[in-house]
Amino acid sequence: MSNLISFSLGDAATIAAAAAFLVGSVVNATARKPIREEFVRYGFPWWWCWVTALLEFMTAVLLVMRPTFAIGAALGVCVMVAAIFAVVRARDFRHIPPPAAFLLLLLIAVVVQLR
Repeated sequence: MSNLISFSLGDAATIAAAAAFLVGSVVNATARKPIREEFVRYGFPWWWCWVTALLEFMTAVLLVMRPTFAIGAALGVCVMVAAIFAVVRARDFRHIPPPAAFLLLLLIAVVVQLR
């Protein structure tokens, strides 16, 4: 039995969540000016986009390996809950949908994997 999740319908939510976190990590790693300014607006240092990118990349990798799925899920939940709190604290409610969608996708993956 492989340590990696399979490309089956049952693992579709996990693959989608991992892909979403991977895309998020790439976007944050670019550290383009609007991204850096958004992090500053939310109360983080400008370079925090790279920390977030690393955490999102780690989440994506941990999610696709069966032995570390739970760690990846926990890390992903922490990152997305922190993002939602930062957005709410800054009263920038139009930016809630992306982290909320990531969180929902991750929670669906957890429910499916626990079955």
